[in-house]
Amino acid sequence: MQVSKIKMFVLLLSWTIISPAKASDYYSTLTGTISHIRDGDTIEVGNIPIRIAALNCPENDTPEGQFASAFALQFKGSKVICELTGAMSYKRLVGYCRIGKTDFATTLIENTNCKIWPKYDVWQRYSE
Repeated sequence: MQVSKIKMFVLLLSWTIISPAKASDYYSTLTGTISHIRDGDTIEVGNIPIRIAALNCPENDTPEGQFASAFALQFKGSKVICELTGAMSYKRLVGYCRIGKTDFATTLIENTNCKIWPKYDVWQRYSE
């Protein structure tokens, strides 16, 4: 009896190692307060960095990027809800985020030089 339990454990362990979970298995929603603005398209909720899905803002070493970051800074301390896609980008979770009913990416696009990056709009939220 003991041998069969060990064989079952080894079988389950090997199946887990050989069959990694899909990214879709990790879709979730993260709710919290924006604790830090890294730049126009990356926020932190607590200590968790979130790359805003499909949003492409100029880099911080440009005047346009600095403007986008400064604009985003007004949302620090706001409650945010991020629907995580299951993807990661440079050690950041990727998600579509909103403050109340307002989509964060749309707000940045309407008020800065940030744009939608259709290639990374995996849920097609911004398709024309």
